[in-house]
Amino acid sequence: MWTYSLPATDEAASLSDAELMAELQTSTLEQRSEYLFAELFRRYRQRVTAWCFRIARDRETAHDLSQEVFLKAYRHLHSFRGESSLSTWLYAVARNHCLTALKRQGQEDVPLDLVPHATLRDSSAPNPVMTAERAELNRQMLQLMTRTLDPLEVRVMMLHYGHEVPLAAITRQLALDNPSGAKAYIVNARRKLQAVIRRRGWEVVLGSASASEHWRKAAAA
Repeated sequence: MWTYSLPATDEAASLSDAELMAELQTSTLEQRSEYLFAELFRRYRQRVTAWCFRIARDRETAHDLSQEVFLKAYRHLHSFRGESSLSTWLYAVARNHCLTALKRQGQEDVPLDLVPHATLRDSSAPNPVMTAERAELNRQMLQLMTRTLDPLEVRVMMLHYGHEVPLAAITRQLALDNPSGAKAYIVNARRKLQAVIRRRGWEVVLGSASASEHWRKAAAA
């Protein structure tokens, strides 16, 4: 599917993993999404294939499985929440897909001892309660923004507050010609959101101790 590499000087190659995923998750253009995913494929193709080989123990099968893993990752981009590294997320996709595929083929004796669990475990991941609370807050805020803001304002807010992409990077990536760049969209969006939040009495929800700090800042007056 993605069988080519992008040159090192390419625009997508300059993005961090977090910025690349943020761009992918907010892109509305199919050609742009495939272009960005080609960069993700370039970065992780060898690693994903190696993971598949550790489980399948066959190079041809590992190659086929790795292609399927990337296809699955592309279809489920929005399951990546940024709560672990991109490599950890891809590893989970690869491991689950490979185990399922091999069991379907009748290979029950899967060498799990060869899979590098410890080296990919993200110790910084939040506990399940905090993760659930953050997911619910993100859902509420995304729903509110979609109903309140213009599409471009939603995208800027998601990139900055949802994925922590710097304003200067957003201005560059979205080619914003406003003199103030992404900051202008943030200011307008926050004003609109605060007006709605005050009418609905959401200050308590957004100001709770367990709420995401970034979304509290996003909604602050």
